[in-house]
Amino acid sequence: MNVNWGDILKGAVPILIACIAWLLGQVNTFETRLTKIEAAMPVLITSDGVPTDSPLSARARGELREHLTTEINDLKVRVGVIESKAK
Repeated sequence: MNVNWGDILKGAVPILIACIAWLLGQVNTFETRLTKIEAAMPVLITSDGVPTDSPLSARARGELREHLTTEINDLKVRVGVIESKAK
């Protein structure tokens, strides 16, 4: 069994070049994404290192807080009525 390494290298070199080109493209894409994330960091984290809310999550949290407060108050009224009936 005689293996011709020259023919194997002729076939493998284009594949290796394509792999290296793809890898460089992926590194470039990753670098672009990282730059965008770093640009958004001052908006997401204060200078003290405390995360900030986005306007959407702050509004959703406020709505949830209002809903839960209403539910808690309603439950307190119901418990008061049940306790007064039990006496």
